[in-house]
Amino acid sequence: MRVRSEEKRLEIVVAAADLFVELGYEHTTMSAISDRVGGSKATLYGYFKSKEELLRAVLAYDVAQEALDILKTFPLGEDLRAALVELGAQYLNGRLDALAITNMRTLASLPADSDIGKEFYATVLRPAWELLADQFRALMAAGRLRSADPWTAAMHWKGLNEAELLEPRLIGASSVPKLEEVSRITELAADAFLTIYGTDEAAEVD
Repeated sequence: MRVRSEEKRLEIVVAAADLFVELGYEHTTMSAISDRVGGSKATLYGYFKSKEELLRAVLAYDVAQEALDILKTFPLGEDLRAALVELGAQYLNGRLDALAITNMRTLASLPADSDIGKEFYATVLRPAWELLADQFRALMAAGRLRSADPWTAAMHWKGLNEAELLEPRLIGASSVPKLEEVSRITELAADAFLTIYGTDEAAEVD
């Protein structure tokens, strides 16, 4: 029964995520979500007491598993530049997709006194970035990156990859970028990152 309950909960979260993208968070009702899932509102409220609670679940769904998945294979092999490029591509493809953009817009539109954004950052988003900082810390300890603050390095890597593409996508000035554009950006980002944090040892291995 617990497995079926978890499956049902995920089904609801996915349905809500789809509707948030299609209709926007403000225009999505709990009735619309229950209709999409194919159950009653009573069943829906049995899993989520409010639309805000469901939003929290959608935000976590969008980030948590993706972060774990893309970091499992980083760094893969000895070519650190190639690993950074691949990581960047996976990150940008997720960061710029419709659900991620919808979630960012939704968070930005919430009242200033809402605690949803703060909670999301503290419990989901920051821990995801701390995973990357931990990876960089290990690479620094191994001599493959210059010794520095791992968190700052992770934020620099993030900024280098997002710089050209995120803002236009977020404000609707561009659509999902083509693969070749993502490749160009992530290669430039990897080169810039290694210019800042790379070591002679890393260059010799790569």
